[in-house]
Amino acid sequence: MDHVGRIRRFGFCPSTWIVLAALLTPTAAVGDAVELGRGDDRAARAIATTRIDAATVGILVGDERGSRGAGFVWRTGGAIVTAAHVVEGGGDIRVRLPDGRVSAARVLGVDDVADVALLRIDGDPPVPTFARSERLRRGDLVAAVGDPLGFAGTLTVGHVSTPARRWGETSPYDLIQHDAALNPGSSGGPLVDASGDVVGMNLAIADGARRHVGIGFALPIEVVDRIAARLLAEGFVARPRLGLRLRPASSLRATIPTLADGLVTEAVDAGSPAAAAGIAPGDVIVAVDGQRMTASEDLVRLLETKRPGDVLRLDLGAAQGVRTVVLGRRSSPTRALRVAAREAFDPGLSFASETGGRIATVVPGGPAETAGLAVGDEILEIGEHRLDGADSARLLAEAAAGSGGVALLVRRAATTRWVVLGPHGRLDVEAPFGSNAEARTSRLF
Repeated sequence: MDHVGRIRRFGFCPSTWIVLAALLTPTAAVGDAVELGRGDDRAARAIATTRIDAATVGILVGDERGSRGAGFVWRTGGAIVTAAHVVEGGGDIRVRLPDGRVSAARVLGVDDVADVALLRIDGDPPVPTFARSERLRRGDLVAAVGDPLGFAGTLTVGHVSTPARRWGETSPYDLIQHDAALNPGSSGGPLVDASGDVVGMNLAIADGARRHVGIGFALPIEVVDRIAARLLAEGFVARPRLGLRLRPASSLRATIPTLADGLVTEAVDAGSPAAAAGIAPGDVIVAVDGQRMTASEDLVRLLETKRPGDVLRLDLGAAQGVRTVVLGRRSSPTRALRVAAREAFDPGLSFASETGGRIATVVPGGPAETAGLAVGDEILEIGEHRLDGADSARLLAEAAAGSGGVALLVRRAATTRWVVLGPHGRLDVEAPFGSNAEARTSRLF
């Protein structure tokens, strides 16, 4: 086979091969400056690799051999930042340094809203340089560094798709959308610009996906720095609490066409600030502190600027009037993270027969349902065990006992895929990219 034929077997045409060869040829020194999104891509890649490698680490949890995610040095003295979901569940947390050494890590604090965790290790690895993400523009070159699929220190290159993307109903932050390849294990790793400066922390790929699809999200470094500073000072971020479950009125408009625009109250926690203010299920919040409420994100973003003890004015419309609420405090998961937590859990499914893998029932709200499994799906393997005449229920119970997750090879129609169930109902607890949103239109505040 000729040279061109060999190239095409791997999906490249000759012109693509030439471009890739050019990208892989370093031509720049560390001190060289490259204007964002312009100039020589070869130089940008060389700079990004050189400046960030020594400050990027892998995060290992429990007895896992491979990295669950990545992190990077935030400050001197061994302060490391990573994504909160990477260390979710706690246990023995370790950091793998670029030279291969593994160091025990302490969790100093975690904020599940921003998805930021702060760790500390012994030693003083080098701190990278940082740059404000607000200078990013659409099309600018960026690179992601992490441990995707266990490949430590992997660097992928892409471009900024949108500098500030609203993502999900539960985040008050605009995220950096980019197309540098992210995969399970990339979470918590740095996103760097063409000068090698850290501009964000990679968090997720598009919801519902477990592998790179060209849509990745990073939390701006300004937010990471602000949250990490509060975690260092207090061990948690004091988030305000209303004690309400709300959904946008638009989600009910098809069945209740006369419903006013706003957020509909579904439930009120007993003893909560909302209950004390006299808010009841069925009430519609049309405005908060004079700001119109049409989507859950509107309230999420407003609450980001508030602290426990602050006062809110909730407008329930002309008939109900305005209610004053003194915000309470959300509980922090920090303490739970410091405790090893690998307890048995119920996967939430049963089989049609003792020796087969066909799913007969799926428990509502359980890990199996949250992961998208359904009655009729066929489980071919549980962990390393094939279900050829084996006691399916016993194997599933054994796999769930004392573990952080159960890997299932599932077949639906002609499609087969791995799904990892965990005690928190994640789509994939080992690498929860695109894990199921716990509530699509219903949100706790």
